[in-house]
Amino acid sequence: MRIVIIGGGAAGATAAQFARKQSREAEIIVFESSSYPQYSKCGLPYVLSDHIPGFQALVEFSEEWFQRNRIDLCLGSTVLDIDPAEKSMRATGRCGDRAIPFDSLIFATGATPSLPKIDGLLKDGRLLDGVFRFRDMDDAKALKEWCAEKRHVLVVGAGLVGLEVAEALHSKGHDVHIVEFLDSVLPTMIDPDMAQQLEQEMSKNNVSLRTSAYLESVRPNDSGLTVKIVTRKDGSSEELKVDTVVLATGQRPQTDLARRIGCAVGKSGHIIVDRRCETNLKRIFAIGDCTQYADAVTGVEWPVGLGTLAVKMGEIAGKNAAGGNAYLPKGFLNTRVSRLFGIEIGAVGPLTAALTAAGLRFVQARVKGQTLPAYYPGGKEITVKLTISADDGRILSCQLIGERESGLRADVIAALMMGGLKVEDLSMLETAYAPPVAPCVDVLTSAAQAIMIKLERSKRT
Repeated sequence: MRIVIIGGGAAGATAAQFARKQSREAEIIVFESSSYPQYSKCGLPYVLSDHIPGFQALVEFSEEWFQRNRIDLCLGSTVLDIDPAEKSMRATGRCGDRAIPFDSLIFATGATPSLPKIDGLLKDGRLLDGVFRFRDMDDAKALKEWCAEKRHVLVVGAGLVGLEVAEALHSKGHDVHIVEFLDSVLPTMIDPDMAQQLEQEMSKNNVSLRTSAYLESVRPNDSGLTVKIVTRKDGSSEELKVDTVVLATGQRPQTDLARRIGCAVGKSGHIIVDRRCETNLKRIFAIGDCTQYADAVTGVEWPVGLGTLAVKMGEIAGKNAAGGNAYLPKGFLNTRVSRLFGIEIGAVGPLTAALTAAGLRFVQARVKGQTLPAYYPGGKEITVKLTISADDGRILSCQLIGERESGLRADVIAALMMGGLKVEDLSMLETAYAPPVAPCVDVLTSAAQAIMIKLERSKRT
């Protein structure tokens, strides 16, 4: 049996790992277009800030690891074409020009940064000096070298990547401005009302934030770059002088080859897969950022964008490509967490807008609590926004924000949601208590009790 994997990132390397666990005899070949073995893209901002001492520390599956596990890693190599009927493919690069038959193939081609339409951004087809994308190791190395001296930086996009880069550069003493097209930061992670606390903390840290605005143009000046920022609501504009622009404006899936051979894709170009991570083509699988999968709550298919989900898909596809029979859950909860400017943000389940768009009836409660009893020193405030079904009390989503422990509580809610439990179960959840560790009544329990009162009132009216 020969298994070919296109892409050696987190999803592809995990697929290779589990294919080898499934079959000790299979021949496994990984084609990776970059010159790096698998490393953590999520760790790149933390090398910028020197919190992680160097880029080499991010490598999780070294070339030696692939050798030990008898997996052929072809770095600097590109797959040119695939014949799904004949089960054969052609590749070129450091490993030479090769025509290779296969039994199973896995697309783990990931995504590439989206380049927004900004006047003057390109010169002779290349980004202006001082303008950077931020997606891979080479992007991060170039930005870190550029920012070896103090810079005036504009970060375009206030999603996770944009804010992580902004925090990293701010921690090194750079002057940081952020512009976000939508109305709040982290617009795909938390609702606007929950984002307010983080925005306030950013302001305290002297990070300039402009939401509901966009970068219209960039042009060189004598000392760097002049950028024009336009406010969406009234069309007003302002100009800033900076010397660095970082584009964190989302990504698009790398699925051209998959589409060319007939893999079904969704509206945004992501590959459609089933619970075995198999495409509509027999024995051809797809995983990670190049795919879409159902949301567990609404049933709507969304692009896969979290490292945890890419790794889980890699496990399933690797097993199945090697002859196993493993399945994903029927939908993803998209459990997510980050720490930015001293604030920990956790969430699980869809945003309020997505629940509304899906036509679900729901009840919400937002409750503030403490991580320790009020009488015990050192406790921190944490805010919980809980959403349940107005029809049956099922937990639909939860968002948390505070200085600490938001992520662990998001994990608790994820476990309850996977078990199909309801708000009544959460209200009766037995949580550990000791004054130096946790309060007697956890904030999750308080949120459940508050929402049950609201639910009862809504039923009466």
